[in-house]
Amino acid sequence: MTFDQTDDREALSREVGDLRARVGTLEQELAVRNQDIARLQRANRASDLGDEPVGITEYEDTLKRLVQRVAMILQAEKCSILINDKESGDLVARAPAFGITDSDLAILRVKLGEGVAGEVFRTEQPAILHDAVADPRTLKQVVGALGIRNGVAVPLVVERRDDNDRVLDRVPIGVLFVFNKRYSGEFTDEDVRLLERLARNAAAVIANAQMFRELVEEKEKLVHTIESLYAGLLLIGSSDRVMQMNARARQIFNVSSDPVGHPYAEVIRHDKAVEVLARMLAAAPQAEPSADDEDTKAAEEISVSEPETEEERIFQMHSAQVKGEDARLIGTAIILNDITDIRNLERMKTEFVAIAAHELRTPMTPIKGFISMLAQDDDDSFTTEERQEYYQIIEQNVDRLGRLINDLLNVTRIERGVALQLFWEDVDLRSLTESVFEVQRGMTNTDKHQLEIRCDTPELMAKVGRDQIEQIMQNLVSNAIKYSPDGGVITAIMSQDDESDTVQIGVKDCGTGIPESGRAKLFKPYRRIHNPQTASVKGTGIGLFLVKSLVEAHHGTIWVESELGKGSTFWFRIPRRPDEAREQAVG
Repeated sequence: MTFDQTDDREALSREVGDLRARVGTLEQELAVRNQDIARLQRANRASDLGDEPVGITEYEDTLKRLVQRVAMILQAEKCSILINDKESGDLVARAPAFGITDSDLAILRVKLGEGVAGEVFRTEQPAILHDAVADPRTLKQVVGALGIRNGVAVPLVVERRDDNDRVLDRVPIGVLFVFNKRYSGEFTDEDVRLLERLARNAAAVIANAQMFRELVEEKEKLVHTIESLYAGLLLIGSSDRVMQMNARARQIFNVSSDPVGHPYAEVIRHDKAVEVLARMLAAAPQAEPSADDEDTKAAEEISVSEPETEEERIFQMHSAQVKGEDARLIGTAIILNDITDIRNLERMKTEFVAIAAHELRTPMTPIKGFISMLAQDDDDSFTTEERQEYYQIIEQNVDRLGRLINDLLNVTRIERGVALQLFWEDVDLRSLTESVFEVQRGMTNTDKHQLEIRCDTPELMAKVGRDQIEQIMQNLVSNAIKYSPDGGVITAIMSQDDESDTVQIGVKDCGTGIPESGRAKLFKPYRRIHNPQTASVKGTGIGLFLVKSLVEAHHGTIWVESELGKGSTFWFRIPRRPDEAREQAVG
């Protein structure tokens, strides 16, 4: 026997020994993997029975051990799992990985039509890289960045089998990749077979981890959605304990601690709400509902005082049964909608109808009375002066009636979103204000008010809608007179700013002033500020809303300055000459 033959036998013996050792290691690894899978399956079944569910960290720990052992068995320096991303369609490297940093993992992204990983995923066939740099299939930028010399890639496929262990369906979910054989070795077909056997078990674990991660993400999205709802949401289980309570519901009932798991009667410190909830829950059937049963629904209203502002809010409570896919009753959902503004608007509109009817009737009464009196004067008992006085009173009330009707029509048009039509013309605003004062003097039945204009120039010219500016001034001056019951000076302050080319006008009264809490409601429709000193003042509550809309139609702004007991000044500023684009838009 020659020395060469002896060396060959010794080399063969060593290879057989290495192979047996690797097979033994593989068998041990398979046993560990089977134990892991069995444990995960038991945990999943326990989760279905209502026990504590498997955490995502447990899946990640299992995958971490898996990639480490895969690298150890195949004597690879690096190991990575590439998952098919459903949104982009690419193969994306996901943690955990072995021998690859997080920054390097971020660049390991392959399109399905590119690279070895894309080919393995598409064909569901393994591939060996003997020389990654020279192989035409590889992505050279990835090879260079990760320092890849050689490697093996196998598909990760989830198989669905029947009771006889026959494959019914195969779904590829990614690629398992190992790189750089240690000790300057090369990957062989035996490595491919070993990696394929490991990949089958790995695919099941990865699929479960992916499914669990997706469920967790969906749950987080649902929780965030529920938390961000403007409406309050309360879910009460069959044992009358709180299962879910979003941020809005906790705010409504001033709940600071976690309410989940506690009886709702202990969590909600509101007698009326607890009483309503008890009725709603009692209306739900206690027995298992059938498929033909309809959801029990109800709606009731409660008033809740907000903790911060102590403002009374009205909430409408709706209830509906929540059922699972098997029609089993999970609990009762309670939705709390804030309908305060709706109820206030209904109340204000009711008041507005009553006030508007009174306002319409007020000028109608003298019109009808004087016309009837003049019509019955067959013997001409009234003097010419008396007749002129009666005609003037009739004319003033007709004008008042016309203004009220125009205000109502304009408010209706504004609420419908129909732009007010302005006929632009050059107007002397000082002269227009003087004519408004003359009208108000004729309508005012008292001499306690003095009307004056404060303006630095004899003329104040601007291109505006004459009728609309007159309507603005009539409303502001009329309000100034009405809300100055003790009389005083009503001043129209007028100026122009050459730098900004605007006109500023203010109407100052000597009235009671406006409280800070009431200023936010000033320019809203049907809103009137309740003040005992001016309770007898009548009005529809639409004047300032209309004024604000008319000012904005002139591309201006309006605001108020007020001090309790010292009166108020309503200011508005408009451009002196709107540009052509604005003119066309308004027209």
